[in-house]
Amino acid sequence: MGKPSDSDVRNRRPTLPVLIAHRRADPKSRAALRHALLDETEPELALCRIRAVLERTGALDTAHAMADDHARRARELLTRLPATAHVAHVRALALLTRPAH
Repeated sequence: MGKPSDSDVRNRRPTLPVLIAHRRADPKSRAALRHALLDETEPELALCRIRAVLERTGALDTAHAMADDHARRARELLTRLPATAHVAHVRALALLTRPAH
């Protein structure tokens, strides 16, 4: 939301979509992911390679669905808490999550 799109690549941080893609990918795509995260010196090129594998595996859609599900469950559980200022603040934050497609 507030960081550059290549921040995780620059910091060599595998995100949830990358982990999902790695699990689903064929050996060649797994090698491409590892190379992009560990060996590639150009973050823009690494990001392009990672995005290609994410698209082929559907990993980004899966990660979004997982996030949507967690947010939905959090909103449901928040309704069980007593009405306090702190709970109201957390509820407001939970409503900021993107809606499920």
